Amino acid sequence: MINIGTNLLYNGKNFLDFRQGYANAPEDLKTWDLNIPPGFEVCVNGEWYIYSPEFEEDEITGKFRKRVDVELEGVDISSVQSQISELMDAVFPLSLSITKGGGTYETGSSITPRIEWNVTRKGVSVVPETATVNNSTEGIDSNKKGWTGSFPILSTTSYSIKVGYQGLEKSGSTTFTFNLRKYFGVSEKTTLTNSDILSFSTAWATSWTMAATTFNCTGGKYPYYIIPSSLYNPSTFKCWIGGLRNTDLITTTQNVTNSSGHTSSYEVIRLGTLQTGVLSIRFGD
Repeated sequence: MINIGTNLLYNGKNFLDFRQGYANAPEDLKTWDLNIPPGFEVCVNGEWYIYSPEFEEDEITGKFRKRVDVELEGVDISSVQSQISELMDAVFPLSLSITKGGGTYETGSSITPRIEWNVTRKGVSVVPETATVNNSTEGIDSNKKGWTGSFPILSTTSYSIKVGYQGLEKSGSTTFTFNLRKYFGVSEKTTLTNSDILSFSTAWATSWTMAATTFNCTGGKYPYYIIPSSLYNPSTFKCWIGGLRNTDLITTTQNVTNSSGHTSSYEVIRLGTLQTGVLSIRFGD
């Protein structure tokens, strides 16, 4: 309590208005008999109430209503909660990452597909409540974080993964790709056996081109480049040695059986002249 001058008294606990301390419980508001204007607010037990003679009579607080009730009057609370939920889902969506599965395999091989995934929300790993692969639950692990195919596959196959958690869904996909290889290396021979070809370096035959590559022909050897016949077009095929176009090429067609037992037609391409040095050769436009 503070005395200001000689005639004024300030009592802090009553917020400068003795009516703030008039009600000690919400029930006291119903029997309120002090003169107050519409819109008067009073704090009771840490909660604010507002008065209006236009309010419907409440069985506990009379003509007083909680401030939050007045502010939300006419608002569909369930709609607000739904909008908040939608916002949270948009801000913190599910994240799905494939941790195992897919990749490239040699044509002729047989693969039983296995896929594993991780699901996170708000940066934390969660256990999915539902999971399907290609819209089926067959083969799904009990923890719904992996799947094993029921039979081997021999050709390129894609799989769609869908997981669900707390009403949210997330989809992903992965592909098991089967492809032929192309072969490159050097040999003193003018013709190659199947074993000679399989002993060369390899790369996936996704195109007929190849970046500049070193061919060590020391001692007298032919550089060889062997690609599936389906990729070869003599009118567009180009060979470059040290940046200069070379057209001295000999091309023959030969069946090649790869290490997985698959046989395909290949174009066996070599330089027409025996080389004795280290060459940088590029195949492309």
